[in-house]
Amino acid sequence: MTTDDDSHILRTTSKRLVKGLVIIVGIMIVGTVIALSQWEHMHSVPPQSSKLKPEVDLSNPPGGVAPPVAAKSEAPAAKPKTDATLTILQGAAVQGSPAFNPDQLTVKKGNTILVDNADTMPHTVTNGKGASDATSGKLFDTSIINGGEFKVLETTNVDAGAHPFYCTVHPYMTGTLTVE
Repeated sequence: MTTDDDSHILRTTSKRLVKGLVIIVGIMIVGTVIALSQWEHMHSVPPQSSKLKPEVDLSNPPGGVAPPVAAKSEAPAAKPKTDATLTILQGAAVQGSPAFNPDQLTVKKGNTILVDNADTMPHTVTNGKGASDATSGKLFDTSIINGGEFKVLETTNVDAGAHPFYCTVHPYMTGTLTVE
């Protein structure tokens, strides 16, 4: 309700103001209770992107209970012998971080390249300057390489020259493959 006044400004009653403040404070209290009740879980199981450089030893978390560790059913595949290695660096998904090592790779036509994803996030190595490049993915494309996995890139059908490449998942990750 509003009070009668000579001005054209509508004013609320103190009763309505208190009622609104009680609702806002109540919502804040409920949110705080939910956040505090989930705090230990959020602290012991951080989101993927925060696992890049863990600040806490997760094998001995506060409270003394370690999170369960999933058993691996298979041993990782052995990396094949290749002519060159292109490593996707840990933390590459964070914009502004180094992405590829080396970011300028030179090989001979027909060489094989081991593309090793040392990051926890999925990535690709796709020719082109970006998704809007008409030649994107036409010369080479590893498709998705999950974190900790690798793919072998063949250069048999890649023409000699400098070919820019990028990650289709994170287009700010770029490099150049030069085929001689």
